[in-house]
Amino acid sequence: MTLNELCTNTTKYGALSVPAGSVDVAWKIDEGKQRLQLTWSEKGGPSVYAPSRQSFGTRLMESLGQQLKGEVRLAYKPTGFTYTMDVPMTSLVAPA
Repeated sequence: MTLNELCTNTTKYGALSVPAGSVDVAWKIDEGKQRLQLTWSEKGGPSVYAPSRQSFGTRLMESLGQQLKGEVRLAYKPTGFTYTMDVPMTSLVAPA
């Protein structure tokens, strides 16, 4: 659901709403800490401003970090929106 929300928002309001915009999605596993780190970065789109109120979609994206016992950050920089998630790998594996 979070990826769907990110894709919807970027095409309506964010970097992919203009021809010059782009989105980078990167992920890595920190073997030592056994954590997954995912970053969604938008650039080249309209100027970004933090929303004046928290929408259902924003609450949905932020709650994923809590559900997975990790951390989610949303950054509204004028140059582009960034979503980062850092969660323990144990939260991503179904119990046996």
